[in-house]
Amino acid sequence: MATLYVRNVPPELYEALRRWAEDSGRSINAEVLDVLEREAAARGQRAEWRWKLEALRSEAGALSGPPWPEDLIREDRDRGHRPRHGF
Repeated sequence: MATLYVRNVPPELYEALRRWAEDSGRSINAEVLDVLEREAAARGQRAEWRWKLEALRSEAGALSGPPWPEDLIREDRDRGHRPRHGF
């Protein structure tokens, strides 16, 4: 198993780690490992979501959004529709 040394940990971060470890009944080392494991899992999940999203985008191709109201009005007007006045 590898050993990791971390230098120059800001005092505020070290205190937060110490509190988290104390609250969870673990050593600071065990708490740091837990934080790293959770972050690694979260990053892996996000990478998987990005990969799936990119796959869906490539399958769907370029999708256009809903039409703009101005475009619908212009299209209607170009077809000869004239608005009635005096509701």
